[in-house]
Amino acid sequence: MDLQQQYTDYYTASGQPEIVKIARASYVSILGSGSPGTDAFYAKKKAIAAFNKALQKSFAHTGNAFTGTVIEIFYWFDEDKVGYVDIGDFYTTVDLALLRYRIAIRIPEFVTDEHIRQVAGERQDIPFASAFERFEYTAGTCVQLLHRGPFAGELETLPILQQFATANGLKKSGMHHEIHLVNFEKGQSQAHLQTILRDPVTSI
Repeated sequence: MDLQQQYTDYYTASGQPEIVKIARASYVSILGSGSPGTDAFYAKKKAIAAFNKALQKSFAHTGNAFTGTVIEIFYWFDEDKVGYVDIGDFYTTVDLALLRYRIAIRIPEFVTDEHIRQVAGERQDIPFASAFERFEYTAGTCVQLLHRGPFAGELETLPILQQFATANGLKKSGMHHEIHLVNFEKGQSQAHLQTILRDPVTSI
């Protein structure tokens, strides 16, 4: 089972803002906090790729073999501390040291917490092995678009998504979600990146 082919709509976005419906999805994931540019962030990103590979290997010779490597990140702030942060202001109005995130890779629903704990026990050589957990999330109605190029350019792209949401009588209602269709590592050029920017919304 190739998850990226099975869930084509989930991994597809236009260069123009659009409204989509996202159903429940399951992930292997790890939590973190602080700026997404830190060494800790990149270490967890590298570790989840290795852990996901080990998880897939544990199903390789069964009827439930699966593949999928796209790394996704859910970002949020503690609103009790910083207040409501809208789509267009997400990276510009609050100190990123207060940012919280969940790095994730989508997995089939049949993969359980026990499967993840078993792989963690067998692969303690993978950094943060014991910190990986199953995460399930239903985004529902979202606004999204495909951002091309460096992450810094999102400071111009997210306000476009914000304006689209407002024009359609919608407001941000959950975690900011980024799907990294092209893998990247620290220090690499970001010119070729393709990132789906997706935010759950509700009526104003």
